[in-house]
Order: sequence, then structure tokens, then C-alpha cells
Amino acid sequence: MPNTDGQENQAPATLARTAALNDFDQVRASFSNWEGQIDQLSTGRFSGTLRVVRGNSMRLLAIEGNQQILLRGRDATGTFSVYPVIPGNAGSTWRGHRLSSGHLVVVGTDVEVEHNSARTTQNLGVTLGAKELNAAGRILRADKLDEMLHTWAAFSPPPEIFDRLTRRLNALLKNGIADPTVLGTPEGHRLEQECLRSVVAAVFPESARGPELSLPGRSLLIRRAEEFMRARLGDPIGAIDLCRELGVSDRTLRLAFRERFGLGPMVYYKSLRLNAVRAMLRTSPEASIADVARAIGFHHLGNFASDYRRQFGERPSQTDRSDSQIVGMDSQ
Repeated sequence: MPNTDGQENQAPATLARTAALNDFDQVRASFSNWEGQIDQLSTGRFSGTLRVVRGNSMRLLAIEGNQQILLRGRDATGTFSVYPVIPGNAGSTWRGHRLSSGHLVVVGTDVEVEHNSARTTQNLGVTLGAKELNAAGRILRADKLDEMLHTWAAFSPPPEIFDRLTRRLNALLKNGIADPTVLGTPEGHRLEQECLRSVVAAVFPESARGPELSLPGRSLLIRRAEEFMRARLGDPIGAIDLCRELGVSDRTLRLAFRERFGLGPMVYYKSLRLNAVRAMLRTSPEASIADVARAIGFHHLGNFASDYRRQFGERPSQTDRSDSQIVGMDSQ
């Protein structure tokens, strides 16, 4: 599916909405920059659902429908789109090719799309500006992606990479629909960066491995990364921010963190933020849990509560906030 709205060189206002569709022309209306045709090929009255989330750097679109729809054309703004082939749209064809679940369809900036949906279908796609995607590639991979942004392709990335991409796209879609205010927060920025990071990993193969950092070099990298993370606990950063600040590739950073802590850098960063919340709950018993969570950048409180329980084995409300144990130890 093509881009929904907005220009590539602008940072549009965030948007999240869900709409019931009762005519396939409403699908056409969803694509304000679409140059081409959208036709219903099967017989019967169309009905479906549209969900769209537009952040500051990407637009996610999910459409469910009960009729066979043919889209031919292109987006006028020169954007780059990625469509995971999930079980719900495995019956569709792309340029005449029927693809199985686990494939990715990539539509570059200079390419017309031809998508012939199955009679009953669920489609998921993400659209990004080519400039933003290329910049992310330079930061995460220390490599330019320019020559790879203009073609049409369909391929199967490693299953774990495909699954991570679809999970993150669905998480951003779900969170944005449930609470659109998240999209304009640092937490929303971080969620978008995780999606962008997953797109780069799924679509663009890594360049040949360069020389690894020495042990002292890795130690210095970890120290710099931790200092940056701890200075930004209340203003969550994404992996792209971290790699840009440190001047290293995503792969180099992941290897260094897994060697030192057995965790990826973003998992480690989340654990630091959750521990900071726990410490504030213990030392500020009068503060509300919601206020403390937001102070550390957790704006989606449902996700925060789940993450907190997963980290510590208890809900935030079950944490002992009397700090009597600490006082008792000091008084002995």
C-alpha cells in the first residue's frame, strides 16, 4: 500500500485513527498522494477497517477488507515502503507473484506498485522518507543505502529479523491507536526508532565486517554509552540516537553490550530506567506511581506496568515504599 499523506521533507503532526470502511473508494481516499488506480475486482459490497498511525518519521497502515482490490500506481512523494507478508495477506499477489508468509515486499521511490489482494485480506505496511532511511543506514550500519532505495524487491529475511520487524510495527500501531498522545513523546520517538532500526536490519544486508574494537576500546565504548544513557533516563533515546552519539555501528554496540552484560543496549537501557523508577518509588513514597513513571519517560502506563512486573516480579503498587529496610541497615 502507498503512503497516506505528508511530504517527505516535513515533520507532520502525529496522527492515529481507526475507521470502518463500507466502500472501496474510501480506500482510495486514504492515499492523498496516490497516482494510479484502485479497483474492486470481486463482486459484492465492500467492508473493512482502516488503522493508520503517523509518527514524526514514518506512517503505518493496516487495512482489512472482504473484497479483491487491485492497486496500480505509485506514491507521488517519492517515499520508500515495506510490506511484511503475514498470514492475513499471503493470498495476495505482488506484480503477479504470490508470496508466502515471511516474505518482505519493498517498494522503492521510483517504482510503481501492483498489489492484487485476496478476497479476504489483512495488509500491514510502513512508509518512510528515503532521506531519513538513508541517514539511519549510515548511522546504524556505517554505510550508505542510496543505491538500494529505488527498486522493487521481494525476499525472505531471516525469520527472527522478520518477526522482530512485524512485532515492532504492530506494537507502534497498537500503542498509537490506544493512546495517540504517546506519538509526540520521547517514548513515541524511541518506538519509531526501534521500527526504523528493524526496517534497516530486515531490508538491507550488513556490509562486510570490519576490524573489531580492542578490549580497551570496547570498555571505553561501554562507559561512554552508560554515561549517555544515565544522563537521558527521563528523556528516552533510541538506538539511532545512541549510535549517532557514540559514532559506532549498531552491530559494534550490540556486540560490546552482549559481551559485558549479556543484554542488547536497548534492553539494558530499559532496565536502567525501570531501576530508576523503583529507586524513586522507594525514596519518594508520597509521589504517585504515574508521576514517577512519567518522570522517567514511561508515558504509556499500561506498557510500563507490564515491563515493571517482568523486570522485578511484582507490580509497581506492590513495591515496598517505606525504605525501612535501608534505614534499619544504616542504624545498626
